[in-house]
Amino acid sequence: MAPHDVSCPETTCQETTDEQAWALAGHTRRDVVVVADRFAQFARGDRVLTMSGLLAMLDAGGVEVPGCHWVVHLGQGIDATDGDLLEAACEKSEAAVRLADPDSFRQPLERPVVVHKDRPENVLLAGVHSPVPTHCRAELRIHRDNELVLDHHTGEHVQGIVIIEAMRQICIAQFETAIRPGLPPAAYAGVWKRIDLSFEDFLFPLPATVESLIVESDLRRESNLKFRATTAVRQQGRTVATAGIEYSMIAQGRVDTLERRKADQATRAYLG
Repeated sequence: MAPHDVSCPETTCQETTDEQAWALAGHTRRDVVVVADRFAQFARGDRVLTMSGLLAMLDAGGVEVPGCHWVVHLGQGIDATDGDLLEAACEKSEAAVRLADPDSFRQPLERPVVVHKDRPENVLLAGVHSPVPTHCRAELRIHRDNELVLDHHTGEHVQGIVIIEAMRQICIAQFETAIRPGLPPAAYAGVWKRIDLSFEDFLFPLPATVESLIVESDLRRESNLKFRATTAVRQQGRTVATAGIEYSMIAQGRVDTLERRKADQATRAYLG
């Protein structure tokens, strides 16, 4: 979907009132997207703007277009702090500007422990939801300082390694939120056995979703739980990538012992 075709989410009563008022004033609606400065290469033309660019335009009154009211949609890299700045700037500006979904940026990222990360900015998921234990869905949320986007020079799209990591995280999140609560207390580590990955389209710094469907599992050994899942990343109705993944969730103590033994073997082999 092109940026100017971004669909408008369900509006509140106040937003509907604003729309009606602007319509009566003869204003036409102009939809734009704002993304973090990190994705400046994607923010070209007049339909996608960077955070700093939009704030500067609002401060200078440059967003005002005769006969138009602006509806700003939030792309990737925009967090609660950015959203608060945008809301304040919109209220201060004399131009007819509002956020399409003021609450979307306030939805927090998942806690790092849910996706086995240490730093919050490296979490790629928000709103993890499992209607049944075998099916998990989440919003893709890319922080502007995520470790995987700090050094990227291949154009306007989001690089494939982000997609792969999002798939890893949805599998971990599905285990921790939908399966792990039914097991005896223990810490687990994810160990990937196989991944069959297909890229079908570019991923851009716009809203997207990540899904995982467990198609086979073996839970007979609590210290080594085995899964086979299909995962997908989708954006505006397009399937960006799919993967079949085979992995195990292994008790942390067992992983530590196995890894230490293999590390010693590797060291001895290297040193002869």
